Amino acid sequence: MHADALPVARAPESAVAAVVPTGPQTAKQLRFALTDAAGFSKMPKPRAGDWLASFKEPGQSFAEYLRSRPVRARPGQDVLAFQPVGGFCETQRAVVQATIEFAGVWFDLKTRTLEALPLPGADWSRQRSFSWVDEPVTQYLTDWFLDNALPPQRPDDAVCLVGVTAGDLYPEPGWNYVFGQASLHRRVGIYSVARFFAKFWGREETPATRLQALRRSFKLVVHETGHTFGVEHCIEYECTMNGSNSLEESDRGPLHLCPPCLRKLHVNRGFDVLERYRGLLALYRKHGLEHEARWTLERMQRIATVP
Repeated sequence: MHADALPVARAPESAVAAVVPTGPQTAKQLRFALTDAAGFSKMPKPRAGDWLASFKEPGQSFAEYLRSRPVRARPGQDVLAFQPVGGFCETQRAVVQATIEFAGVWFDLKTRTLEALPLPGADWSRQRSFSWVDEPVTQYLTDWFLDNALPPQRPDDAVCLVGVTAGDLYPEPGWNYVFGQASLHRRVGIYSVARFFAKFWGREETPATRLQALRRSFKLVVHETGHTFGVEHCIEYECTMNGSNSLEESDRGPLHLCPPCLRKLHVNRGFDVLERYRGLLALYRKHGLEHEARWTLERMQRIATVP
């Protein structure tokens, strides 16, 4: 896989050209980053069909997170491993490779990509017809990934294993599809890039649609991997850990963690928040994600004002 094969526009320097804070975080800056909610939007009333309109979730407090005894990286078990399943076209491969790099920075972990596995056969799949394409689409049951295929593949030094596929997914017969799913106790997750690309919907691929696919992939992989680290759906702020019932709902959400969810990930991983934001900023600039670059830089600058 070659990240430089992804044909996306880079953000203009003027869009993100400002002084990037340097140096390690101070104790006061860390407390501020994990508690200051300025610039974060409270979750609005859900629209018809949104996740919270369909599922009444209680949320997860910080104390509840700690009591859940979440998965943690340990000495000798500090790799975030990725398992490709099935084939990918060139554009999909580029998005997946960029996403793996992004996830390593997001979770402050080394990453490794394993040799690809084949998709399952008819016993674990079904055919679905959609009005916008001529041929039926094969969908794959997530149980096969989470219960059968992925757990034996998880390397001994991997804190968790994330499967990625271009096959469309469904979790049970009553569901139309799912973007991804994770198993906390098995420390595995699976996500699909199938619906992120215009081609799935019978439309032409353009630089803009490929950039949109990249943003969607970034969001989903850190969301599903966040679940493997024990972070449940966020219902307090607009946050990458919000549940999502559709691409439209996911596209409305941000590519950042709110302070309560960042606090959970930080107590798990112990990263320097400013260093993490610097790494994310570099990747947003590299791939032309101008909005995310601007937000990250502004957040860093706000944190850096704390002495």
